[in-house]
Amino acid sequence: MGCSLKFQITGNVEPEAEEFKGEETWKIVAKYFAHGIVFSVLYTILYIAWAFGLLVLVQLGSFIGLIIGFILLMLIIGFVNCFITSWLWFPVDSGFWQILLHGFLLFITLTIADLILVFAPSIYLPGITTSIITFIVSSFINGFIAKTVAGLWETEPEIPESVKIEYSEKKL
Repeated sequence: MGCSLKFQITGNVEPEAEEFKGEETWKIVAKYFAHGIVFSVLYTILYIAWAFGLLVLVQLGSFIGLIIGFILLMLIIGFVNCFITSWLWFPVDSGFWQILLHGFLLFITLTIADLILVFAPSIYLPGITTSIITFIVSSFINGFIAKTVAGLWETEPEIPESVKIEYSEKKL
């Protein structure tokens, strides 16, 4: 009962990270910025719309309305990030509970990050310059956070049956 181990050494020393396979660094940075800025703008609009909707829900259903409002917010945040991530990076599992949990986790992490990166500097250095700088910096960071959170629900891309059959016939 001998055990034999074989190692193969290759001369190719490439980074294993998915981000560096076939994409230039500037494209990756641009995608993080696009993800972050789209999400930041949508997040701002969503907060305003959610605040008005929440007022109506609380008036109609008091505590139950408040819970429904938060659940709707988490679902919308999760859905928006799933959509943006699927468009820019990779497919994401989009079941009801996955989107709800995705939205909750993203809401918590972005709230903490934005308190540190946007709210705190605006308190200490109020002004339009601070707002512009923190918005740009936070867009990159929000894009990174949103992609990282979505990565927890990453799925394999679906290959159409016709392509599967074609490749199985060619034995590739």
